[in-house]
Amino acid sequence: MVDAGSYDSALATARAERDDWITVETTRTGTAEIATGTAGTAPIHLTTRAGTLYGSWDLLSVHEQAADTGLDLLEITRRVSLRTRYTPATFWRGIHLLTERATAHLARDGALTLRLPEPAEHTRARTLRADADPVPAFIRLLGHLVARHPWDGPSTGVQLSGGLDSTNIALALAAALPGHHVTAGAVVLDGERGRQQTERRAVILRHIGASWRDVLVPAMDHLPYGPTSWYSRPGRVSPYGDLYLDAIDRLSDLLSSRGVKTLFTGIGGDELMSFTTAEKPRGVTGPDLGVPPWLGPTARGLLAEVDRGITPAAVVPETALMAKAGVAAPLLRRGIWPVHPLTDPALIRFSEWMPAEWRRDKRLLRETIDRAGLPPHIARPPIPENFGHVMTLAMRRHGPARIHRLLDQGSPLIEAGITDPVELKAVADRLCRRDDSRADREVVFALLADSALTGR
Repeated sequence: MVDAGSYDSALATARAERDDWITVETTRTGTAEIATGTAGTAPIHLTTRAGTLYGSWDLLSVHEQAADTGLDLLEITRRVSLRTRYTPATFWRGIHLLTERATAHLARDGALTLRLPEPAEHTRARTLRADADPVPAFIRLLGHLVARHPWDGPSTGVQLSGGLDSTNIALALAAALPGHHVTAGAVVLDGERGRQQTERRAVILRHIGASWRDVLVPAMDHLPYGPTSWYSRPGRVSPYGDLYLDAIDRLSDLLSSRGVKTLFTGIGGDELMSFTTAEKPRGVTGPDLGVPPWLGPTARGLLAEVDRGITPAAVVPETALMAKAGVAAPLLRRGIWPVHPLTDPALIRFSEWMPAEWRRDKRLLRETIDRAGLPPHIARPPIPENFGHVMTLAMRRHGPARIHRLLDQGSPLIEAGITDPVELKAVADRLCRRDDSRADREVVFALLADSALTGR
Protein backbone atom coordinates (compact mmCIF):
# COMPACT_ATOMS: atom_id res chain seq x y z
CA MET A 1 0.00 0.00 0.00
CA VAL A 2 1.51 3.31 -1.09
CA ASP A 3 0.78 6.22 1.23
CA ALA A 4 -0.53 9.46 -0.22
CA GLY A 5 2.67 11.37 0.47
CA SER A 6 4.87 8.86 -1.37
CA TYR A 7 2.42 8.76 -4.28
CA ASP A 8 2.32 12.54 -4.61
CA SER A 9 6.12 12.72 -4.45
CA ALA A 10 6.58 10.01 -7.09
CA LEU A 11 4.01 11.65 -9.36
CA ALA A 12 5.64 15.08 -9.00
CA THR A 13 9.06 13.60 -9.80
CA ALA A 14 7.77 11.78 -12.88
CA ARG A 15 6.10 14.94 -14.17
CA ALA A 16 9.21 17.05 -13.55
CA GLU A 17 11.45 14.62 -15.45
CA ARG A 18 9.27 14.54 -18.58
CA ASP A 19 7.48 17.06 -20.74
CA ASP A 20 5.23 14.56 -22.55
CA TRP A 21 2.70 13.05 -20.15
CA ILE A 22 -0.99 12.76 -19.33
CA THR A 23 -2.27 11.67 -15.92
CA VAL A 24 -5.76 10.63 -14.85
CA GLU A 25 -6.50 10.67 -11.12
CA THR A 26 -9.81 9.50 -9.69
CA THR A 27 -11.25 9.71 -6.19
CA ARG A 28 -13.62 7.53 -4.22
CA THR A 29 -16.17 10.32 -4.31
CA GLY A 30 -16.53 10.01 -8.08
CA THR A 31 -14.48 12.99 -9.24
CA ALA A 32 -11.51 12.91 -11.59
CA GLU A 33 -8.67 15.14 -12.73
CA ILE A 34 -6.87 14.89 -16.06
CA ALA A 35 -3.64 16.84 -16.46
CA THR A 36 -0.95 17.08 -19.11
CA GLY A 37 2.59 18.36 -19.63
CA THR A 38 4.12 20.82 -22.04
CA ALA A 39 4.74 18.69 -25.14
CA GLY A 40 1.31 18.22 -26.73
CA THR A 41 2.50 15.38 -28.97
CA ALA A 42 -0.81 13.51 -28.77
CA PRO A 43 -3.21 16.00 -27.19
CA ILE A 44 -6.51 14.59 -26.00
CA HIS A 45 -10.01 15.91 -26.54
CA LEU A 46 -12.56 15.58 -23.76
CA THR A 47 -16.34 15.42 -23.60
CA THR A 48 -19.03 14.14 -21.25
CA ARG A 49 -22.28 12.31 -21.69
CA ALA A 50 -24.63 11.15 -18.92
CA GLY A 51 -21.96 11.76 -16.30
CA THR A 52 -19.28 9.76 -18.13
CA LEU A 53 -16.04 11.35 -19.29
CA TYR A 54 -14.68 10.43 -22.72
CA GLY A 55 -11.22 11.35 -23.96
CA SER A 56 -9.02 10.55 -26.93
CA TRP A 57 -6.39 11.99 -29.25
CA ASP A 58 -8.89 11.17 -32.01
CA LEU A 59 -11.29 14.09 -32.17
CA LEU A 60 -13.72 12.21 -34.40
CA SER A 61 -14.14 9.36 -31.91
CA VAL A 62 -14.82 11.88 -29.15
CA HIS A 63 -17.39 13.61 -31.35
CA GLU A 64 -19.31 10.33 -31.58
CA GLN A 65 -19.67 10.32 -27.77
CA ALA A 66 -20.46 14.00 -27.20
CA ALA A 67 -23.87 14.93 -25.86
CA ASP A 68 -23.48 18.56 -26.91
CA THR A 69 -22.40 19.06 -30.53
CA GLY A 70 -23.66 22.61 -30.88
CA LEU A 71 -21.29 24.79 -32.87
CA ASP A 72 -18.71 27.15 -31.39
CA LEU A 73 -18.98 29.92 -33.96
CA LEU A 74 -16.02 31.87 -32.61
CA GLU A 75 -13.67 28.88 -32.96
CA ILE A 76 -14.97 28.16 -36.46
CA THR A 77 -14.43 31.80 -37.37
CA ARG A 78 -10.82 31.58 -36.23
CA ARG A 79 -10.24 28.66 -38.55
CA VAL A 80 -11.98 29.87 -41.67
CA SER A 81 -10.59 33.41 -41.39
CA LEU A 82 -6.97 32.15 -41.01
CA ARG A 83 -6.77 33.52 -37.46
CA THR A 84 -6.13 30.24 -35.68
CA ARG A 85 -5.33 30.43 -31.99
CA TYR A 86 -4.17 27.87 -29.44
CA THR A 87 -7.26 27.40 -27.32
CA PRO A 88 -9.23 24.68 -25.49
CA ALA A 89 -12.18 25.38 -27.80
CA THR A 90 -13.10 23.14 -30.73
CA PHE A 91 -15.72 23.44 -33.46
CA TRP A 92 -18.21 21.90 -31.00
CA ARG A 93 -19.17 23.50 -27.68
CA GLY A 94 -19.26 20.17 -25.87
CA ILE A 95 -15.75 19.05 -26.84
CA HIS A 96 -12.60 20.56 -25.34
CA LEU A 97 -8.90 20.23 -26.08
CA LEU A 98 -6.71 19.61 -23.05
CA THR A 99 -4.08 22.22 -23.84
CA GLU A 100 -0.53 22.16 -22.51
CA ARG A 101 -0.19 22.24 -18.68
CA ALA A 102 -3.98 22.42 -18.34
CA THR A 103 -6.07 20.41 -15.87
CA ALA A 104 -9.59 19.14 -16.48
CA HIS A 105 -11.85 18.43 -13.52
CA LEU A 106 -14.86 16.13 -13.68
CA ALA A 107 -17.30 16.78 -10.87
CA ARG A 108 -19.64 14.20 -9.33
CA ASP A 109 -22.56 15.64 -11.26
CA GLY A 110 -20.71 15.15 -14.56
CA ALA A 111 -19.77 18.80 -15.06
CA LEU A 112 -16.42 19.27 -16.79
CA THR A 113 -14.29 22.35 -16.12
CA LEU A 114 -10.82 23.27 -17.35
CA ARG A 115 -8.15 25.14 -15.43
CA LEU A 116 -5.47 26.83 -17.52
CA PRO A 117 -1.90 27.31 -16.22
CA GLU A 118 0.02 30.45 -15.45
CA PRO A 119 1.86 31.95 -18.46
CA ALA A 120 5.15 30.19 -19.18
CA GLU A 121 8.29 32.17 -18.54
CA HIS A 122 10.48 33.00 -21.51
CA THR A 123 13.86 34.65 -21.70
CA ARG A 124 15.65 37.21 -23.83
CA ALA A 125 18.53 37.03 -26.25
CA ARG A 126 22.00 37.19 -24.74
CA THR A 127 25.25 38.68 -25.96
CA LEU A 128 27.82 36.11 -27.07
CA ARG A 129 31.44 36.38 -26.10
CA ALA A 130 33.69 37.57 -28.89
CA ASP A 131 35.15 34.08 -29.41
CA ALA A 132 31.89 32.16 -28.93
CA ASP A 133 30.61 29.78 -31.62
CA PRO A 134 27.05 28.55 -30.97
CA VAL A 135 27.00 25.99 -33.80
CA PRO A 136 28.86 23.15 -31.99
CA ALA A 137 26.73 23.70 -28.89
CA PHE A 138 23.56 23.53 -30.97
CA ILE A 139 24.73 20.32 -32.66
CA ARG A 140 25.55 18.70 -29.31
CA LEU A 141 22.23 19.70 -27.74
CA LEU A 142 20.16 18.53 -30.71
CA GLY A 143 22.13 15.28 -30.83
CA HIS A 144 21.43 14.70 -27.15
CA LEU A 145 17.71 15.35 -27.60
CA VAL A 146 17.51 12.94 -30.53
CA ALA A 147 19.56 10.18 -28.88
CA ARG A 148 17.63 10.14 -25.60
CA HIS A 149 14.46 8.76 -27.24
CA PRO A 150 13.94 4.97 -27.13
CA TRP A 151 14.32 4.11 -30.81
CA ASP A 152 16.33 1.89 -33.11
CA GLY A 153 17.17 2.11 -36.78
CA PRO A 154 14.83 -0.34 -38.59
CA SER A 155 11.69 0.96 -36.87
CA THR A 156 12.69 4.63 -37.14
CA GLY A 157 11.69 7.13 -39.79
CA VAL A 158 12.23 10.81 -40.43
CA GLN A 159 10.12 13.26 -42.41
CA LEU A 160 12.89 14.56 -44.66
CA SER A 161 11.49 17.22 -46.98
CA GLY A 162 15.00 18.56 -47.56
CA GLY A 163 14.26 21.85 -45.83
CA LEU A 164 16.46 23.34 -43.14
CA ASP A 165 14.49 21.93 -40.23
CA SER A 166 14.17 18.32 -41.36
CA THR A 167 17.73 18.22 -42.70
CA ASN A 168 19.08 19.18 -39.28
CA ILE A 169 17.02 16.39 -37.72
CA ALA A 170 18.28 13.87 -40.30
CA LEU A 171 21.91 14.84 -39.66
CA ALA A 172 21.40 14.45 -35.91
CA LEU A 173 19.81 11.02 -36.41
CA ALA A 174 22.67 9.87 -38.63
CA ALA A 175 25.22 10.96 -36.03
CA ALA A 176 23.33 9.33 -33.17
CA LEU A 177 23.00 5.93 -34.85
CA PRO A 178 25.61 5.57 -37.62
CA GLY A 179 25.24 2.70 -40.04
CA HIS A 180 21.66 1.80 -39.10
CA HIS A 181 18.71 1.65 -41.46
CA VAL A 182 16.42 4.64 -41.14
CA THR A 183 13.48 5.38 -43.47
CA ALA A 184 13.35 8.91 -44.88
CA GLY A 185 9.91 9.90 -46.11
CA ALA A 186 8.70 13.01 -47.90
CA VAL A 187 5.84 14.53 -49.84
CA VAL A 188 7.48 15.93 -52.97
CA LEU A 189 6.45 18.93 -55.03
CA ASP A 190 5.89 19.12 -58.77
CA GLY A 191 7.76 20.78 -61.64
CA GLU A 192 11.07 22.52 -61.12
CA ARG A 193 10.42 22.80 -57.39
CA GLY A 194 10.03 19.05 -57.20
CA ARG A 195 13.10 18.36 -59.30
CA GLN A 196 15.19 20.63 -57.10
CA GLN A 197 13.72 19.10 -53.92
CA THR A 198 14.37 15.54 -55.15
CA GLU A 199 17.95 16.33 -56.16
CA ARG A 200 18.72 18.01 -52.85
CA ARG A 201 17.27 15.10 -50.88
CA ALA A 202 19.39 12.68 -52.91
CA VAL A 203 22.52 14.66 -52.00
CA ILE A 204 21.56 14.61 -48.32
CA LEU A 205 20.93 10.85 -48.34
CA ARG A 206 24.21 10.12 -50.14
CA HIS A 207 26.00 12.22 -47.54
CA ILE A 208 24.33 10.33 -44.70
CA GLY A 209 25.06 6.91 -46.22
CA ALA A 210 23.56 4.15 -48.33
CA SER A 211 21.92 2.41 -45.38
CA TRP A 212 18.93 4.76 -45.34
CA ARG A 213 15.78 3.87 -47.27
CA ASP A 214 13.68 6.47 -49.09
CA VAL A 215 9.91 6.80 -49.48
CA LEU A 216 8.36 9.51 -51.67
CA VAL A 217 4.76 10.60 -52.21
CA PRO A 218 4.02 13.04 -55.09
CA ALA A 219 1.88 15.89 -53.76
CA MET A 220 0.10 16.25 -57.11
CA ASP A 221 -1.27 12.71 -56.84
CA HIS A 222 -3.10 13.54 -53.62
CA LEU A 223 -4.73 16.95 -54.00
CA PRO A 224 -7.38 18.05 -51.48
CA TYR A 225 -10.87 17.42 -52.90
CA GLY A 226 -9.52 15.31 -55.76
CA PRO A 227 -11.53 12.21 -56.77
CA THR A 228 -9.86 9.96 -54.17
CA SER A 229 -9.38 12.61 -51.48
CA TRP A 230 -10.50 11.96 -47.91
CA TYR A 231 -12.34 15.27 -48.21
CA SER A 232 -14.37 13.93 -51.14
CA ARG A 233 -15.57 10.78 -49.35
CA PRO A 234 -18.60 10.38 -47.09
CA GLY A 235 -17.71 10.72 -43.43
CA ARG A 236 -16.32 13.38 -41.16
CA VAL A 237 -12.80 14.72 -41.20
CA SER A 238 -11.08 16.59 -38.41
CA PRO A 239 -11.10 20.37 -38.93
CA TYR A 240 -7.63 20.45 -37.34
CA GLY A 241 -5.90 18.00 -39.66
CA ASP A 242 -3.10 18.89 -42.05
CA LEU A 243 -4.23 20.66 -45.23
CA TYR A 244 -2.46 17.96 -47.19
CA LEU A 245 -4.08 15.11 -45.26
CA ASP A 246 -4.29 12.88 -48.32
CA ALA A 247 -0.58 12.99 -49.07
CA ILE A 248 0.34 12.74 -45.38
CA ASP A 249 -2.02 9.80 -44.99
CA ARG A 250 -0.44 7.98 -47.93
CA LEU A 251 3.05 8.65 -46.59
CA SER A 252 1.97 7.32 -43.18
CA ASP A 253 0.72 4.14 -44.86
CA LEU A 254 4.02 3.60 -46.65
CA LEU A 255 6.06 4.25 -43.51
CA SER A 256 3.92 1.83 -41.52
CA SER A 257 4.29 -0.87 -44.19
CA ARG A 258 8.06 -0.56 -43.78
CA GLY A 259 7.87 -1.17 -40.06
CA VAL A 260 8.31 2.42 -38.87
CA LYS A 261 7.15 2.89 -35.27
CA THR A 262 8.90 6.17 -34.42
CA LEU A 263 8.88 9.16 -36.78
CA PHE A 264 11.08 12.22 -36.26
CA THR A 265 9.88 15.52 -37.76
CA GLY A 266 11.24 19.03 -38.24
CA ILE A 267 8.17 20.73 -36.78
CA GLY A 268 9.13 23.75 -34.70
CA GLY A 269 12.09 25.01 -36.72
CA ASP A 270 10.38 28.21 -37.83
CA GLU A 271 9.36 29.05 -34.28
CA LEU A 272 12.82 28.17 -32.97
CA MET A 273 14.41 30.85 -35.14
CA SER A 274 11.64 33.45 -34.92
CA PHE A 275 11.87 36.96 -33.48
CA THR A 276 9.86 38.30 -30.61
CA THR A 277 7.78 41.42 -31.17
CA ALA A 278 10.34 43.47 -29.25
CA GLU A 279 13.16 42.21 -31.51
CA LYS A 280 11.52 43.09 -34.79
CA PRO A 281 12.71 46.31 -36.47
CA ARG A 282 10.50 49.31 -35.83
CA GLY A 283 7.61 49.41 -38.27
CA VAL A 284 7.81 45.70 -39.12
CA THR A 285 4.61 43.88 -38.24
CA GLY A 286 3.05 40.55 -39.05
CA PRO A 287 1.27 39.78 -42.34
CA ASP A 288 -1.90 41.67 -43.11
CA LEU A 289 -4.47 38.91 -43.10
CA GLY A 290 -7.28 41.03 -44.42
CA VAL A 291 -10.85 39.77 -44.43
CA PRO A 292 -11.55 36.82 -46.74
CA PRO A 293 -14.05 37.96 -49.39
CA TRP A 294 -16.37 35.02 -48.73
CA LEU A 295 -16.66 35.60 -44.97
CA GLY A 296 -20.26 36.01 -43.82
CA PRO A 297 -21.75 38.63 -41.45
CA THR A 298 -21.56 36.51 -38.30
CA ALA A 299 -17.89 35.72 -38.82
CA ARG A 300 -17.07 39.33 -39.65
CA GLY A 301 -18.69 40.37 -36.41
CA LEU A 302 -16.59 37.86 -34.47
CA LEU A 303 -13.20 38.83 -35.92
CA ALA A 304 -12.57 41.29 -33.11
CA GLU A 305 -13.02 38.49 -30.55
CA VAL A 306 -10.59 35.86 -31.91
CA ASP A 307 -8.24 36.34 -28.94
CA ARG A 308 -10.99 35.73 -26.38
CA GLY A 309 -10.50 32.58 -24.32
CA ILE A 310 -7.10 31.63 -25.69
CA THR A 311 -4.45 29.99 -23.54
CA PRO A 312 -1.69 31.89 -21.70
CA ALA A 313 1.85 31.82 -23.09
CA ALA A 314 2.96 28.21 -23.56
CA VAL A 315 6.36 26.62 -22.99
CA VAL A 316 6.39 25.41 -26.61
CA PRO A 317 5.35 28.04 -29.20
CA GLU A 318 1.62 27.81 -29.78
CA THR A 319 1.90 27.49 -33.57
CA ALA A 320 4.22 24.51 -33.12
CA LEU A 321 1.75 22.89 -30.72
CA MET A 322 -1.02 23.28 -33.30
CA ALA A 323 1.21 21.82 -36.03
CA LYS A 324 2.04 18.82 -33.83
CA ALA A 325 -1.64 18.23 -33.12
CA GLY A 326 -2.42 18.39 -36.85
CA VAL A 327 -0.07 15.55 -37.81
CA ALA A 328 -0.66 13.27 -34.83
CA ALA A 329 -3.82 11.35 -35.73
CA PRO A 330 -2.76 9.82 -39.10
CA LEU A 331 0.42 8.53 -37.47
CA LEU A 332 -1.11 7.31 -34.21
CA ARG A 333 -3.80 5.36 -36.06
CA ARG A 334 -0.97 3.33 -37.59
CA GLY A 335 0.94 2.83 -34.37
CA ILE A 336 3.61 5.41 -35.25
CA TRP A 337 4.75 7.75 -32.48
CA PRO A 338 5.83 11.21 -33.68
CA VAL A 339 8.91 12.87 -32.15
CA HIS A 340 9.53 16.61 -32.58
CA PRO A 341 13.00 17.47 -31.20
CA LEU A 342 12.89 21.10 -32.36
CA THR A 343 10.06 21.73 -29.88
CA ASP A 344 12.02 20.53 -26.85
CA PRO A 345 12.02 23.15 -24.04
CA ALA A 346 15.80 22.93 -23.68
CA LEU A 347 16.31 23.79 -27.34
CA ILE A 348 13.70 26.52 -27.16
CA ARG A 349 15.53 28.14 -24.25
CA PHE A 350 18.88 27.81 -26.07
CA SER A 351 17.44 29.51 -29.15
CA GLU A 352 15.85 32.29 -27.11
CA TRP A 353 19.34 33.09 -25.86
CA MET A 354 20.72 33.36 -29.40
CA PRO A 355 21.37 36.91 -30.63
CA ALA A 356 19.14 38.04 -33.48
CA GLU A 357 21.90 37.73 -36.07
CA TRP A 358 22.04 33.97 -35.47
CA ARG A 359 18.29 33.53 -35.86
CA ARG A 360 17.80 35.91 -38.79
CA ASP A 361 17.16 33.92 -41.98
CA LYS A 362 17.73 30.77 -39.88
CA ARG A 363 21.48 31.33 -39.93
CA LEU A 364 22.11 28.85 -37.12
CA LEU A 365 20.32 26.04 -38.97
CA ARG A 366 21.98 26.89 -42.29
CA GLU A 367 25.48 26.91 -40.82
CA THR A 368 24.87 23.58 -39.11
CA ILE A 369 24.15 22.07 -42.53
CA ASP A 370 27.14 23.82 -44.14
CA ARG A 371 29.52 22.53 -41.48
CA ALA A 372 28.30 18.99 -42.00
CA GLY A 373 30.07 19.17 -45.35
CA LEU A 374 27.02 19.46 -47.61
CA PRO A 375 27.19 21.69 -50.72
CA PRO A 376 25.93 25.29 -50.36
CA HIS A 377 22.68 24.79 -52.31
CA ILE A 378 21.40 22.33 -49.67
CA ALA A 379 21.05 25.10 -47.09
CA ARG A 380 20.30 27.79 -49.69
CA PRO A 381 18.11 26.36 -52.47
CA PRO A 382 17.81 28.71 -55.49
CA ILE A 383 14.06 28.12 -55.88
CA PRO A 384 11.76 28.47 -52.83
CA GLU A 385 10.11 25.15 -52.01
CA ASN A 386 6.61 25.43 -50.58
CA PHE A 387 3.16 24.02 -51.18
CA GLY A 388 1.52 27.24 -52.34
CA HIS A 389 1.58 26.15 -55.98
CA VAL A 390 0.06 22.77 -55.06
CA MET A 391 -2.86 24.39 -53.24
CA THR A 392 -3.41 26.80 -56.13
CA LEU A 393 -3.81 23.88 -58.54
CA ALA A 394 -5.99 21.97 -56.09
CA MET A 395 -8.45 24.83 -55.74
CA ARG A 396 -8.51 25.61 -59.44
CA ARG A 397 -9.12 21.99 -60.36
CA HIS A 398 -11.45 20.89 -57.57
CA GLY A 399 -12.53 24.00 -55.65
CA PRO A 400 -15.34 25.22 -57.94
CA ALA A 401 -17.14 21.87 -58.00
CA ARG A 402 -16.92 21.59 -54.24
CA ILE A 403 -18.22 25.14 -53.75
CA HIS A 404 -21.17 24.52 -56.09
CA ARG A 405 -21.97 21.29 -54.26
CA LEU A 406 -21.93 23.18 -50.96
CA LEU A 407 -24.23 25.86 -52.40
CA ASP A 408 -26.63 23.31 -53.87
CA GLN A 409 -26.88 21.08 -50.78
CA GLY A 410 -26.62 23.76 -48.13
CA SER A 411 -24.10 24.22 -45.36
CA PRO A 412 -24.22 24.94 -41.62
CA LEU A 413 -21.57 27.60 -42.30
CA ILE A 414 -23.97 29.50 -44.55
CA GLU A 415 -26.87 29.00 -42.14
CA ALA A 416 -24.78 30.43 -39.27
CA GLY A 417 -23.54 33.39 -41.30
CA ILE A 418 -19.92 32.20 -41.28
CA THR A 419 -19.74 32.18 -45.08
CA ASP A 420 -21.57 34.26 -47.68
CA PRO A 421 -23.11 32.19 -50.51
CA VAL A 422 -22.98 35.02 -53.04
CA GLU A 423 -19.30 35.62 -52.42
CA LEU A 424 -18.56 31.89 -52.45
CA LYS A 425 -20.12 31.70 -55.92
CA ALA A 426 -17.94 34.63 -57.02
CA VAL A 427 -14.84 32.83 -55.71
CA ALA A 428 -15.79 29.70 -57.66
CA ASP A 429 -16.21 31.78 -60.82
CA ARG A 430 -12.78 33.39 -60.41
CA LEU A 431 -11.17 29.99 -59.79
CA CYS A 432 -12.75 28.69 -63.00
CA ARG A 433 -11.42 31.68 -64.96
CA ARG A 434 -8.05 31.36 -63.18
CA ASP A 435 -8.02 35.04 -62.29
CA ASP A 436 -8.16 34.14 -58.61
CA SER A 437 -6.23 35.84 -55.84
CA ARG A 438 -4.42 34.24 -52.92
CA ALA A 439 -7.42 35.08 -50.73
CA ASP A 440 -9.65 33.15 -53.15
CA ARG A 441 -7.47 30.05 -52.90
CA GLU A 442 -7.68 30.18 -49.12
CA VAL A 443 -11.35 29.32 -49.46
CA VAL A 444 -10.02 25.80 -48.84
CA PHE A 445 -10.27 26.54 -45.10
CA ALA A 446 -14.02 27.16 -45.45
CA LEU A 447 -14.40 23.99 -47.49
CA LEU A 448 -12.54 21.92 -44.92
CA ALA A 449 -14.69 23.36 -42.14
CA ASP A 450 -17.83 22.40 -44.07
CA SER A 451 -16.49 18.86 -44.60
CA ALA A 452 -15.82 18.54 -40.87
CA LEU A 453 -19.33 19.66 -39.97
CA THR A 454 -21.36 17.85 -42.61
CA GLY A 455 -19.40 14.65 -43.26
CA ARG A 456 -20.03 14.78 -46.96
